[in-house]
Amino acid sequence: MELYTILAVAAAIVALFVTGFGVFAAYMAFGSRRDAVRKALGRWTVFDYLILGVFLIGTLFLLADVVGVMKDRDAYPYYHYGYLLSGFVYNALAGIFLFVRLGMTFRLLGEREAAAAEAAAGAAEAGAAATDPAASAAPALPDENEREPHQA
Repeated sequence: MELYTILAVAAAIVALFVTGFGVFAAYMAFGSRRDAVRKALGRWTVFDYLILGVFLIGTLFLLADVVGVMKDRDAYPYYHYGYLLSGFVYNALAGIFLFVRLGMTFRLLGEREAAAAEAAAGAAEAGAAATDPAASAAPALPDENEREPHQA
């Protein structure tokens, strides 16, 4: 087999794998396990590194092709410029989606940190209330009408 054929097959397998993970993650995010997927997508994962690698390698190959076309314009047909332009458009869209994904990760991370800080503040208030004798006079259980029923 020729080297370019091996590279093309390897690139196709990686691209299909990464695209399949993206479709699966989107399907799961709108499915029944929304909270679990949201928690999992709140981290920067191995697949995000794969997407970043595919994006950077694609950019490198496109730039190498542009340099080759600029050096020898007569060797390439005119429609090759359209291929290059569409490649840059697809690559730019991939970069935008990767940037949006990184922003979502940072936003979810910020929400988790805010929730953790709020929980720590609530625990500190509960600790202070436990040492306060006036707070211990309050009833320990809420009214029966305000409690939510337990589910099996």
